[in-house]
This record gives sequence, C-alpha cells and structure tokens, in this order.
Amino acid sequence: MPIKKRPFGVVQIEVTSRCGTGCVFCPHDALSDRWVEGDLPLGLYSESIAPHLNLFELVYLQGWGEPMLHPHLWEMLEMAQQQGCQTGFTTNGTYLQDDQNRRLLDMGVNLISVSFAGTVASVHESLRTKSEFTKLCRNFENLANLKRKNGVTNPWLELHFLMTRTNLTEFPSLVELAASLGADEVVATNLTYSPSITLDHQHVFGEEPLLEDMEIVNQAKMNAERLNIPLRIYPLKEEPNTAVCDSDPVNTVYVNHRGEVTPCVYLGLTLDGQIPRFYQGESHPFDTVSFGNVCDGFTVALDGVEREKFVSAFKRRNVGKSPLAMFSYLAGDSGDNELSPPPIACQHCYKMLGI
Repeated sequence: MPIKKRPFGVVQIEVTSRCGTGCVFCPHDALSDRWVEGDLPLGLYSESIAPHLNLFELVYLQGWGEPMLHPHLWEMLEMAQQQGCQTGFTTNGTYLQDDQNRRLLDMGVNLISVSFAGTVASVHESLRTKSEFTKLCRNFENLANLKRKNGVTNPWLELHFLMTRTNLTEFPSLVELAASLGADEVVATNLTYSPSITLDHQHVFGEEPLLEDMEIVNQAKMNAERLNIPLRIYPLKEEPNTAVCDSDPVNTVYVNHRGEVTPCVYLGLTLDGQIPRFYQGESHPFDTVSFGNVCDGFTVALDGVEREKFVSAFKRRNVGKSPLAMFSYLAGDSGDNELSPPPIACQHCYKMLGI
C-alpha cells in the first residue's frame, strides 16, 4: 500500500538566532548592530508547532544561529520524530562532543550538516573567526568514527562548504579532507545573500563563470570521483529563467525564533526595519515577509491569504507543470516570452538565478 505523501516537504525552524562562530559572510555578524538574538521558547514549539509537524516530511531545526546552543534542542527533535518526521540541522561543529554525538546516534537523527570554510586553519579561521579548525576536524571525525563503530547509517554526515572568492581554491583539497574525516557527502553552496557591498563582491557565480573557477570545480569533482565520495555543487552559471528557487516556498516554510511563519530564511530575518541587500552591485533593501505567527495558529498561517498570494506568484511561473505550456514557452509562442515576476521581495534575490 503506497504511503501517502505529506502536504509539505520541509519546515525549517530557527530554534535560536544566537551564535558565536563569527562568520564574516553571515548577517549575524555583518548586521550585528541590529541583530535580534533569541531562542524559540519550548512551550511555543510544543504547543503551537509540534502538533502540526505531521504536515511535513522533514523538520530541519536551523536558521541563523547555532542549534546546539538551544537548551531544549533534544526535546524538539524528539517531538518531531514522534510525528514521524525526518530530522536534521546544520551546525558549526563546536558542540559535537562525545555525549552529544552518542545522543545523535541513539536518537537516529537523519542529517547533520557541518560547516567548513577551508582545509587549513589560516583560511577557515579567517572566515569563521571564532571557530577552531583543529577542534572542528576532531569533532567531525569522532562522530564519523562513532557512527562507523556502531554500524549505523544515521546521521548522514554532510560536510558543507560555502564557495566564496576568498576560499574557492580550497575546494579540491576540501573534498579530500572530507573523505579523510569520514563524511558521507560534500555539499558546496553559493553566497546568495549580501548584506554589504563588500560581501557582494565575494560570490563566485556569474552570467558566465570564470574559466579558472570552473577548473577548480572540475578538479573537486575529479577528487570526489577518485575518492568515491558524493559531491553536490550548486551551479556557478546564472539561470535568469529559474521558475522557483531551490528554497521552494511552494512546498517549504520557515519559522523564525519569534514564531513568524515566513517563506525562507532570508525573508524571515529577525531584524527591525528594512533588511539591507546588495544585488549585482546595487542596493536593494527589502522588507521581511510573514504569513502569521504560530501562536495565532500554525495552520492558519499555512492556509491563509498572505501565503496563498505569495506562492501563487511562483505557481504562475512554474510553466513546467504543463508540458504544453513549457513547449509554447520554449518555442516563443506563448504570447509572453518572459516568466511572470516573482513576489516583490524575491525580485533582487540571487536565489532566483538558480544558483
């Protein structure tokens, strides 16, 4: 008997906006003078969020902070598992110590993504200024060894690498490092949000990627093939006709630590006032978007008018849902050679370039 698919793929929940890693490319530090720190209250989670988690396939407990700083992370994971959800989170790796590692295995958490910025301390610690590279490697390897010793498949250990102009040359050797530490997979993503003009010059993607950048990426691919480690790389070539970004607000929602139900981590930033954003070298500040607060009803926000208006813009763009519409679009016979615009808040977001 086929298993009925749940209405939503993923809910990403920011359990805390606190973090002490000091990443130079993160809005937590770039906008520190306006940053609102806080934890999602356990009571709000248990009463207003957990009862509705059976609507989602995956519960990912991470936003702009370090999830392992939350004093009730384990209870939150357990409540999600009780609803039959897969679980996971991204971490800076600082708190992946013996007791926590054993707990991750005992609970069967599905995915742990650990952030690396380079393969040597000088590079990694210049970008993640309060992260100790040697300790990070040791923590990751200890978790991988514990997993292998116990003969379990969970958690899937993802080594995450944010590609920037500063550290891209580290990419091929990072694949080798990941294999030596026991990672299950390497995922390389792009710097898609620039709160300052300086950071806007740090991304490596473009309309036509630089040849030398593609050579580095290809070397990383060859290393991954040689070492038999899965490697997933986000595109460096922009695709202006991207119908729906990979954040996929049609099938995914984000809940920040204030309990606001929002389309994604960017539009759910907990800053007061407009959010600074630079796009193609120009300033394009934006307002956050909220479909409602979970304290007023999680499903009320999910089924409400504000969310319907937001996702309808993407549904209109997704011509691929109709093969005939796609054929007409590609042939230029649709009467409109351009996709309808995404929501206003998304119109100067690099994610809409498919990167």
